Amino acid sequence: MSFRFRPADLPVVVTARAVSLLGDEVAALTLTLRLQSHGAGSGAVAALFIAALVPLVVLAPVTGRIVDSQDSRRLLLTTGLVQAGLCVLLSMQTGTAAILALVLLLGVGQALNGATWQALVPAIAGRERLARAVGLTQAVATIASVLSPALAGLLYGRYGARVPLLLDAATFLIISAAALVVRTRHGVEHGPEGARTRGGLGIVRGDPVLRPSLVLLTLFVGLGSMINVVDVFLVRGTLHASATWYGVVGAVFALGLLGGSLCAGRIRDPQTLPRAFIAAALVLGASLACMGLARNVASLLPIAAVAGAANGVLSVAVGTLVMGRAAEHVRGRVAAAVSAVASGAQIAAYALGGALGAVLTPREVFAIGGILGLLAPLLLGRRVLRAAAAPADAVASGVQADCAA
Repeated sequence: MSFRFRPADLPVVVTARAVSLLGDEVAALTLTLRLQSHGAGSGAVAALFIAALVPLVVLAPVTGRIVDSQDSRRLLLTTGLVQAGLCVLLSMQTGTAAILALVLLLGVGQALNGATWQALVPAIAGRERLARAVGLTQAVATIASVLSPALAGLLYGRYGARVPLLLDAATFLIISAAALVVRTRHGVEHGPEGARTRGGLGIVRGDPVLRPSLVLLTLFVGLGSMINVVDVFLVRGTLHASATWYGVVGAVFALGLLGGSLCAGRIRDPQTLPRAFIAAALVLGASLACMGLARNVASLLPIAAVAGAANGVLSVAVGTLVMGRAAEHVRGRVAAAVSAVASGAQIAAYALGGALGAVLTPREVFAIGGILGLLAPLLLGRRVLRAAAAPADAVASGVQADCAA
């Protein structure tokens, strides 16, 4: 694997992605408020979230190949400018159909620039600093996620939808500017002929560490999304807590996520990553089960902190594993494939969570999530650890050998 350590690029990438995420989340919350204020129901809000995710799933094979074959600077500059223009158009819309169509187009751009940034980070950070870079990116993204609801509510309450949507447009201009500043490039070098014919999902399936890791990641993304549908009913209905306490639980989880991301970023030994991944998966599964057993909201807080920390470690460990094992010339396809699988799991889990929430109590849904979260790493964890511990030549050279086949 080829790594070029360019530390000056890392703060630019981390800052640009955090600003972009802040703008995106502010825009999503703003659009939710706009739809609700114009009389749209929950179906329209669900369609809004799905519209943003569908391009990441459906277009993954195309976007991955584009990212690996086109110069990253030109790609980021173009998509950033186009998305800024789409946000300006979005700020002028009030109809549900027009909003959903523009969000769908924004999702196409997000699929492209998201995979491009992911492909750039390993080359920027270097092998030994990759976990730190992924952890820092995750931590800063968490801070942006915590700030976005308050900022969206403040801006929408004071100015309506136009100003926060124009703010999102400005963040895409920042992405374009960052693309010009970052010296590291992706997509300007081509790998072996065979690598250009392989899809990202096929590449991941061919790696003995990434294949079971992706299954675990998919499961936990799905469990998290399923739990998100019913957690408000656990806190507000079952535990009879106030809306303020519901916000406090979310904030404690986010703080745990922030701490877990930063701690996981300190991992230096590549052999520690899969062990951290499996351990975090087990802790997260146990935490979900314990949350369903909580007697009151006060007892829920420490469990939420542990769950958040485990989630942070899991995200950083699997992100480092995936991008660290991917050969440089296929990182765009691998990133797009993993994002597609995770987004598909989210969409399915939202529907499943709604269906389960209609027939089961919140405690029962949490119990199901906890049991699945414990069983999966117990069943697949040994396979991940055994493959990760094997000598490099016995692992078929990871993703690289599969690409060249």
